[in-house]
Amino acid sequence: MFVCSSVGCSNSNSNIKEYLSRDNKIDSKAKDVMPSLESLPEYEDIKYVSTHRSMVLFESDSIALIVNYDDDTYENEKNKLDDDYVFLKKEVKSKFDETKYYITENEFSINSYKFRVIDDTQSSNIEYPKSFGIIGTSDEKNSIAYLYFYDFDLDYIGKEDKDFSMANFVKEYFKYDF
Repeated sequence: MFVCSSVGCSNSNSNIKEYLSRDNKIDSKAKDVMPSLESLPEYEDIKYVSTHRSMVLFESDSIALIVNYDDDTYENEKNKLDDDYVFLKKEVKSKFDETKYYITENEFSINSYKFRVIDDTQSSNIEYPKSFGIIGTSDEKNSIAYLYFYDFDLDYIGKEDKDFSMANFVKEYFKYDF
């Protein structure tokens, strides 16, 4: 789907066959953080959305993989996340301007999903705020959401008053209704 407005254009792709297989920057970077389809246990449903946004001179890309499981598989996969990933313990301030945040919150919620930002020690392809991963779990939906974001030009996500929450960031850059 391709959408344009006065602030820029957005193009989304939901063809699961193209998940991490396109020859582009975000797919190559996301492979360190996102699971391969082959590594996933049997699931009930899977959704994939890749979004490319273009705003005059700036471009951003995001990938969302949302996997729904039966009760037992969901609990097993959810419990493995802390073994498979290192998560941030607090927000990340800019190294150059302490009034700006690279990551405004290390944990946040959207509806029934609880999200956690992956720590930059996890991968060399994590560099806040330009590229990073987020994982969300929903006990209500037996679902795990794997998210990856890339924008080479992004300098920060929020300011000292945290006027731009991570929930708003995900809603704006990842075209999925959590």
